[in-house]
Amino acid sequence: MNVTSALSQISSINSKFESIFNQLESLFPQIEHHNSHTSFNELKETISSIGVSLSSKSASSITDFSAKYTPIFDKLNEKIKDLKELDKMIAEVKEDSEQMELIALNAMVISVKSGEKGLAFSKITENLQRLSKDMFVYSDKLSGEEAQLLEQINSLKSIFSAIIESQRSISSKDSECNSDISHMISNVNPSISELSGKVNSIIPAIERTKSVLSSKNQISGGLTSITKILSDLNSASEAEVNAGRQRALDLTNQISTSFTELCSNFAGNWQEVIEIMENADTMRMDFESRFLNNHAFGNNNIARQVSNILEKYKAMINEFGNYILVQKDLQGTCQNITSRAKTIYSVFENLRPVMSRLHHVRILQQIEVSKNDAITSVQDSVTDMDNLINSANASLDGIQAILESFIQETGSMLSNFVVSITKDNDSMITLRNEKEVTLGDLTNSQGIIAGAFNSFAVFPDDFQKKCVLVQQNLQEVMRLNAELSAFASELSN
Repeated sequence: MNVTSALSQISSINSKFESIFNQLESLFPQIEHHNSHTSFNELKETISSIGVSLSSKSASSITDFSAKYTPIFDKLNEKIKDLKELDKMIAEVKEDSEQMELIALNAMVISVKSGEKGLAFSKITENLQRLSKDMFVYSDKLSGEEAQLLEQINSLKSIFSAIIESQRSISSKDSECNSDISHMISNVNPSISELSGKVNSIIPAIERTKSVLSSKNQISGGLTSITKILSDLNSASEAEVNAGRQRALDLTNQISTSFTELCSNFAGNWQEVIEIMENADTMRMDFESRFLNNHAFGNNNIARQVSNILEKYKAMINEFGNYILVQKDLQGTCQNITSRAKTIYSVFENLRPVMSRLHHVRILQQIEVSKNDAITSVQDSVTDMDNLINSANASLDGIQAILESFIQETGSMLSNFVVSITKDNDSMITLRNEKEVTLGDLTNSQGIIAGAFNSFAVFPDDFQKKCVLVQQNLQEVMRLNAELSAFASELSN
């Protein structure tokens, strides 16, 4: 045995061993705690956040305005009955006015025939005819205002129907979007969990492989001891050389056995890491073909599903805009109904002075008839006029009672209704804002999914590069083990 050559060989083996294991000591922590930022993890987090968003938003529900508003319209329907009674009374006043005007005209004809003796009665009756016309005009205007009030109430009902339809459309679209999201998540989550489990299983395998580093000091110390034994033989006798060589051989065989065991463990554990990576890559390709490929079967394509959901969300948010506009129409119409009712009452108030003057003219007629024998023939007309005025006056009393009741009760009811509408409008705006946030989240998700589609990976590139370095070091360890075995053979010869 050439001591110098053997010393050179063992020193080289020891140096290579130190170099390889120093690299492994640096590489293993890096791959063990590798950066998990991958397109797969981004996709997984995105799907998870969509699910969390869906869960949190489900708490915000759309109130059933149909059940809430229907009682209001039931009360309005009752008030419409009162308005129909009002219409009847107005018609009676108009009819009485027409009759008064006709009777006044007939009485004037008779008084004109009486000559100068009937002149005073004729002038009184002329005033009565004019007042009857005023009575008819105001009654007719009152009837027109009442018709507009009924038209606005019916308009309110139409607006309400539009609100309910819009609300149902929003609710339906919201449920459909939530159902689509739930379906997408429930469809893809099992595959995500399976792939994630496979990816995560690589860490324990890496840790098991890393355990080979625990043998470093023992082997390195043994190689150093062999180097020292051989170094001491440079100035030794032949007998000492033979004894030293035997000690070096025995120690080399021990180290070689440990080294071989290390290599076996290293190779076996690292093979498990490689298999996990290969299986994960197979699962990745399967996942990609099922959920990310444009030709994915059925509705599995995530990007296509999110795109469809986004379109539905946009349609729903547009419907929110329609709903809010109709709500404002509802609020304005309620205020117009109250205002119109007050306008009707102001028109009605013009009838009271006319009625008072009619009473006054009627009294003048009776006085003139009682003192003027020339016009006693119109006594029946005066009596009929008196009856018509009393009838119209009774109708006015009824109209006043209905109007005052309508204004008070409807005004209070619609005022409270407007407050409720305003609150509902605010709630729907808040809900729309929440849906717009979800729309923004889904839009961002669409971008992430598109990124995953372009480059889908379950392990970071840097992680895979470092694994290649570990694999190369494993091969170096194997060659070094063979070199140590060859060294042992040379020592034994």
